[in-house]
Amino acid sequence: MSNKIGDEMTRSNLFLFSLFFGVASLMALSNAIIPILPSLNGALQIQAFIYSAYFFGAMITTLPGGIISDRIGQFRVVTAGMILTVLSGVFLAMVSDPVLILLIRLAEGVGAGLFVSASLSWINYQKEHARFSGIFMALLNLGLLLGLVGGGWITSIFGDLTAGIIFFTIISVVPVISLLFCFGIRNPDFTDTSALAREDSQQGWHPLFSDVSNMIRRQAPLWFSVIVLLGITGFVQALYPDLSGLPAAEVGTALAVMNLATIISSIAAPWFRIEPVLLIRISAVLMAILVLVFVQYPSSIFIMGFVAGLVMISQIRYLAMAERKQGVAMGLYTTASYAGMTFLPSIGGYIAGFFSVSVAASLIALLAGICVITIGSCKCRGFDGSNEA
Repeated sequence: MSNKIGDEMTRSNLFLFSLFFGVASLMALSNAIIPILPSLNGALQIQAFIYSAYFFGAMITTLPGGIISDRIGQFRVVTAGMILTVLSGVFLAMVSDPVLILLIRLAEGVGAGLFVSASLSWINYQKEHARFSGIFMALLNLGLLLGLVGGGWITSIFGDLTAGIIFFTIISVVPVISLLFCFGIRNPDFTDTSALAREDSQQGWHPLFSDVSNMIRRQAPLWFSVIVLLGITGFVQALYPDLSGLPAAEVGTALAVMNLATIISSIAAPWFRIEPVLLIRISAVLMAILVLVFVQYPSSIFIMGFVAGLVMISQIRYLAMAERKQGVAMGLYTTASYAGMTFLPSIGGYIAGFFSVSVAASLIALLAGICVITIGSCKCRGFDGSNEA
C-alpha cells in the first residue's frame, strides 16, 4: 500500500514538473520565431499570417483538448501536445518556404492548445489549484519573455536564423522525457485525480454537447470578461510600438517588462484574500482606466501587465470553484483568451485606423465597463450541484 502511495506521489510530482517546465519551453519556442520574421523570405502579409497561425491553431483546439482530457485523461492530451510542439520546432528549423512555415506554425498552435487546456484542467482538480495555477501562468509568461528576448539574442550570437528555434526545441525535449518517465512508473494509466472525470470517461459523447452549451450560457459573463480583459493586453501591445515612438529593440524590452509584471502578479495573486469575482470586477475597473491613460502615456502597459496577471488567476480560481468539469471549463477559458488576443487587437486597430486611437481606446474601455457590471451575475460560492443546468 505504501509503495502504491509513493508511486502516485512520485508520478504526480513528476507530472507537475512536466507541466511547469513544458509550458515555459513551449511558449518560448512559440515566440522564438518573432525576432526573425522580417528576415523570412515572404511578404509582410505572409509574415503576419505566420504570426497569427499559431494563435489560430491554439484557439480552435483548446476546447476540444479540454473536453478530450476529461474523457481520456489529461496525461495523454498533455503528452500529445508536447510531442507535437517538439516536432513543429524540428520542422521549423528545417524548412525555409514561408507557406510551409505557416502550416507548421498552425500545427505548433494545435500542440499548444492541447497542452495548455489539459494542463489547466489537471491543475484545477488539485487541492492546491490556486498556487499551482499562479505558478503555471507565471511560467507561461516567462516562456513568452524568454522566447522574445532569448530568441533574437541566440540568433545574433550564432549567426543562424534558426538558432533560437533549435535551442528552445532542444529545451522542449526535457518535459517530453519527464512525461515518458512518468508513464514508465508503475500503474501507468495516469489520467487525473478526479473521480468525476473517471465517471465522465465511461459516459457517451452525446451529453458532451449539452455540457458545453450549458456552461457557455451559465458562465457567459465570465467568458465575456476573459475575451475583453485579456484582449485589452493584445490591443495595447499591438499599438505600443507606434505610440511609444521607441526603437524596435527598446520596444521588445518594454513588452518583455510587461510580461515580467504579469509573472509577478500571477505568483502574488493567490495571496490576495479577495473573492475571485470581486477581484475580476476591480481589475476590470483598472483596465478601463488604464486603456484610456494608455493613449497619452503608453508606459501604462507595465501596470496593465500586472493587472492582467490578477485577472487570469482570478478567472481560473473562479472556474475551479464554480464548475465540476474542469476539462470543459479550461477548454472554454483558453479558447476565450485566445479569441480575445486574436480579435480585440484586430478590431481595435481597425477602429484606430478609421477614426483614432482615442476612439478605439474609449470603445474598449466601455467594454471593460460592461464587464464590471455583468460579472456581478457570477456568484462564486463553489459548485454545489445547483449550478447544473
